[in-house]
Amino acid sequence: MAAIGVVIGGGLRAEAPALLVKAVSQWDAGRKDLAFTQHAKTLDDNGGEKKTWVERYDPSLPDNQRWKLIELNGKAPGQAERAKWEKKKNDRPRKKAVKSLAEYLDLEHAKVLEENADSTRFEIGLRPEAARLVAVDKLSVIVTVDKAQGDITHIAALLREPMKIALGLAKVTDLDFDIHIDSDTDEKKEGDAGGDVKAGSTAKLVLSKFGDPVEYRWSDFKRVTAYGS
Repeated sequence: MAAIGVVIGGGLRAEAPALLVKAVSQWDAGRKDLAFTQHAKTLDDNGGEKKTWVERYDPSLPDNQRWKLIELNGKAPGQAERAKWEKKKNDRPRKKAVKSLAEYLDLEHAKVLEENADSTRFEIGLRPEAARLVAVDKLSVIVTVDKAQGDITHIAALLREPMKIALGLAKVTDLDFDIHIDSDTDEKKEGDAGGDVKAGSTAKLVLSKFGDPVEYRWSDFKRVTAYGS
């Protein structure tokens, strides 16, 4: 498989698979932001639900509208309750991606897990520079790339054991990503990164912070252009 040098921050690094570099570059060049529905719940010591809520996040909307509360403890929230919740969420600064995907993924040491005539599946670790945020040795990203278009068509994550994040203040105990992306070749435009996220794609994370486990599930993904872009 062809390999090329990866240039990060002006320096040439070791060789990485050319197909993977192309796919990540096309992803970075396309619409980066995702809208999604977030299902969350806090758990008690026995795994029972203490509090549940459902929200919709859409970064294509203005900052004061990007988070919307849909459900709280199994019921539709009242107008005042929703307004208070949404104001608190939307008053937080918008998080912006300041680095490309290639700056987080260790492309040079990617492993080929499976290859056929149509696609190649890679296992990719995180760069050591990310160690301050996560325990990089505990996590790998599994990426499938379409050979014809050079697009990422599937993203998954592999968590080998519980992982500390946020400088050790929190711990991820369960992680499950299963994101499928349409190639959408008929409607693909120059600079785009392929089609939208397929229906049925899901992601899940169980996070323990200060002794309170919280489970997050994400669904109904849609790739969007960030407001103001």
